[in-house]
Amino acid sequence: MNVTLTITGRSCDLALHPVSPRTALAIRAKGRKIYAEKYMDFWRRGTTRNFGMRIEADTQVQLIIDGSEQTFDMGALLGNVSTSMSNLYLESKAKYLAVMGFAEEMCSYTWTWNNVESFDAARFMTCITDFGPVLGSTMRAIDEVRYDTLCADNFAWGNPGGFTLIDPVVLDLDQLRRVARAA
Repeated sequence: MNVTLTITGRSCDLALHPVSPRTALAIRAKGRKIYAEKYMDFWRRGTTRNFGMRIEADTQVQLIIDGSEQTFDMGALLGNVSTSMSNLYLESKAKYLAVMGFAEEMCSYTWTWNNVESFDAARFMTCITDFGPVLGSTMRAIDEVRYDTLCADNFAWGNPGGFTLIDPVVLDLDQLRRVARAA
């Protein structure tokens, strides 16, 4: 059987960059104007970029098995979760962390697994990034969904609705390190 899972809602593409004191001052001084000076790939490159579908009350989930829509609750995706927060910056020598990108593009993510022998919602495994410790919020985003430990045979990102870049945020890494150690 073929299993297709579609999540529709607000996505985010946030980059968490360790930066020097000089770059931190420049970002703070220029605010949103920094985006005009740095091309989009600047904040999207590297291993500190986090792209995912936000988990919110109005996020919609659709499950289709062999072409037939099934009743499905988002809670089933949250039963087997691995949560991460980008810790790369905590171990860097940088003093500051710059957060750049967007956090509200309406779109959908679709994962399809082919030739599934039997379906059980408990076999979904979801990787979630928790932005709360960094942004001081409750924002969490689904990065990836696997079924029975397998990556989807097909993944599609669809119906993008445009986005607005966030005001760049510069955080003191020493303060974040203290919070992480206390947790």
